[in-house]
Parts: sequence; C-alpha cells; structure tokens
Amino acid sequence: MSETGFSAGEIRFFRTFGFAVMRQLLTAGDIKVLERELAAGLDAQYPDRPFDGTARQWSRLTDQSTPRYAALMEEPRFLVRAQQLRGEDVLGIGVDGNRYVTDTRWHPDTGQGDNSAVKFIFYLDAVTAASGALRVIPGSHLLRGEEEERFAEAVRAMPPLEVPCHVVATEPGDVIVFDIRTWHASFGGSRNRRSCNLDYFANPRSPEEEEALVVVGRGHGTTVEKFDLERRFNYSKNWLDNPHRSPVRQRWIDRLDGIGYFDQPFVGEP
Repeated sequence: MSETGFSAGEIRFFRTFGFAVMRQLLTAGDIKVLERELAAGLDAQYPDRPFDGTARQWSRLTDQSTPRYAALMEEPRFLVRAQQLRGEDVLGIGVDGNRYVTDTRWHPDTGQGDNSAVKFIFYLDAVTAASGALRVIPGSHLLRGEEEERFAEAVRAMPPLEVPCHVVATEPGDVIVFDIRTWHASFGGSRNRRSCNLDYFANPRSPEEEEALVVVGRGHGTTVEKFDLERRFNYSKNWLDNPHRSPVRQRWIDRLDGIGYFDQPFVGEP
C-alpha cells in the first residue's frame, strides 16, 4: 500500500469483497489529536448528559472546535483513495464520531442499491472479535433486487453471531473502507467504543441521482434530531465559510448547495 493510494490489487480486492483495510494509515500523532477532538466535540453536543456508558453518543465534527476532523475529508490519504474507488469526481458528505455502547445489528448503510459511495471507519481503541470489531459479509455489496431481498431475509432470520462473516480486527491507526452497500455489524464491544467515519459519494449525474443524494442529507438531518444535539446541524457555518479556502471543499459546497442539500432541516447551520 502506498502513502496516498491503493495498488491495482487492492482495488480489485475492494471491488470483489466490498471492503479493504489500510494498516497504520494514521500516525500516533494523528490519533492523539483525534482523540482530543472527539472528546471535545461529543462533550459539546451533550453538555447536560455526561457520558456514562448507557447510551450511544454521536455527532458530526465539522465546526471550529474540531478543526482536524472538519478538514479530514480533504486529506489526500482519504480523498485519493475515495477517488480511486468511486471516481475522480467524488463529494465529501460528512465526518462524524461515536461512542458506541451496544451491539450493531447486520445492515448495509443504504436502502438504495445504486448509491455509489464509500465509508472510511477507524477506531481509537484496539478492537477484536471479542471486543466489538467491525464484521463484514464479503461480496454482499454486489447483491441487487430480489436477490438482495432474499439475502436480507435470511440474515435477519439467523442468530446474529452465526452469520458467516469476516472480522476486521484493528489497532489505533488502522483504517477500514467499505462500500456502503456491504453488510456489516459489531458485537460484544465495550460500552465506549470510539469510532469515526468519513463518507464519500459519487457526484450525481442525473436528476434522479441528485434527489437520491438529497434524501441522504435528509436522513443525516433526521439523525441530528434523533440524538437531540446541542448543535443541531451537520455542517457548521465555519465549515461552509471554508476559512482555509480549500478548492476541494468549495467545489463540494457549491455542488451540494446547487441541489438544495444544505437547505434541509438540521443539515446546514442556520
């Protein structure tokens, strides 16, 4: 694996199995900053609800209090790989952080079979099969239509731990990327599994694809409402103002603004 991109073999593996792992893509210095910012970002979102391990905490990390996360989607280590997997013209759709406290049942991250997107996920703690590591069902991203429906019924009818899968054990610094249509889950983790996600979607090429992306934004806005956050938005004014004049971010902002993505409830900061 090169510093800023996948090899042809790694891309082939991803397209075949729906996921890939980048060992130690993040440095110890990166992890130190990201740990600090995750704690600050989540604590700011739940000022009256200190974390006690009984309920998951989630937040977008796009304001000035989490500057490293806010710029993470633009970093070549992530962006170049997203472009390799989903085409040069990708859109960074969000970065978020979690404190997980329960199992995550089997699911893909989209109900729309043609959504072309990838998710990067990294944990700030070591995770194994016994402590909440991500599990994936290789090749499940290729299912479509009735075949996917039958597959979903079969998976949901089985005891979750008996579903055939691959466990992706990781150490801090490792990063996983998967097609959002890949079925995944997590079981047996601690009551404070710290994880972070970055999402990239292919730039829509038709009105139907634009509407599908708007629906994604609407779902993200619903998540903000569901968690009853202090800062009730996905994208802060600071992020939208693009203070560092990043041409990459500005292109994303202009495109998403053009399809009304930010105008939906709880998406852009009012």
